[in-house]
Amino acid sequence: MRRRDSNRPGLSLTAAIRQRPLLQFALLTVALLVIAVLPHLGLMRFSTMSIFAYTAIYTVVALGMNILLGFSGLISLGTAGFIGAGALGMGVFLRMGLPFEVAAVIVLAISGSLGALIGLFSLKVESIYLAIATLFVGEILRQIYTSIPIFGGEFIRIGAVRLFGVLELNQIFQVQRSILYAIIVAVLFGFMVLMHHLVASRTGRALMAMSRSEHAAQAMGVDLLKYRLIAFVTATLYATTGGILYALYFQSAPTRAWTLNVSLLVIAMVVVGGFKSIVGTFLGAIIIYGLPNLLLKDLLGDISYVFSGALIIVVILFYPRGFVYVGHDVRKAVNALVARVRRTS
Repeated sequence: MRRRDSNRPGLSLTAAIRQRPLLQFALLTVALLVIAVLPHLGLMRFSTMSIFAYTAIYTVVALGMNILLGFSGLISLGTAGFIGAGALGMGVFLRMGLPFEVAAVIVLAISGSLGALIGLFSLKVESIYLAIATLFVGEILRQIYTSIPIFGGEFIRIGAVRLFGVLELNQIFQVQRSILYAIIVAVLFGFMVLMHHLVASRTGRALMAMSRSEHAAQAMGVDLLKYRLIAFVTATLYATTGGILYALYFQSAPTRAWTLNVSLLVIAMVVVGGFKSIVGTFLGAIIIYGLPNLLLKDLLGDISYVFSGALIIVVILFYPRGFVYVGHDVRKAVNALVARVRRTS
């Protein structure tokens, strides 16, 4: 008889972590929170912490894209416009004197309504036509940001942010910058848990059925209108939350940065990291944005993003489900090697 794996504590611990997604999210969150302390110990530059902050923001946005693309089989090229809506919308409402929480709710409500309209429109068009339509939605939003004076011209300056009416945080102070970073990581953890429960629910099963075959899903009683609306509204809210977090941490927002290139980067994070994988989405954000800015930019300069393009091609060719599944293949290879060594000994 085969010996039970319980005699191998290292393996059982690894298996336990793999089987508990919430534990994976908690461990990832703890690892990211440690980064907030490192600059104060002289072990990391604050600019490096800002790269991790932007990576966490990108991960929130990419989680929404994974719901849309990975779980629902839909596509949007207007994601950047909604990130900009979150960042610039917060700037406008905060400058009007609204509390941060009220401004966030208003921005999310407006973006969610636009997402619902796109969901309704998606019933009329599919595939490449839907991608083109959402591309123009993003471009229209970008033109609004750059043309209307209320958005501040080249960028909108926000300054110190007051949370819950008592906690004022300013990015220029190092300790407060670390607190802002910790808030972003905490929000990322919350959105990971939220997505986990969403995809494990009846709604998640309906979205996955819709992604495989809409006709079969309809035959099983799935309401396409309802679940397309849920998919687009959820993805829009995730993207807008990313923009809100951008405004919270950087406390200023450019008007011209929310281009198609940003939307394509978000899609690349989902493709490279792994469809239908929450941890894989973070891995994709690290590979596509974090790694070029943390390491490769110093080595390769402006052509560092060529690495990202080449990596996307490699992943599509050899790991179409995403880079997160490389670990599974490595474990299989190691287990096979260990078994072979045991047989020969």
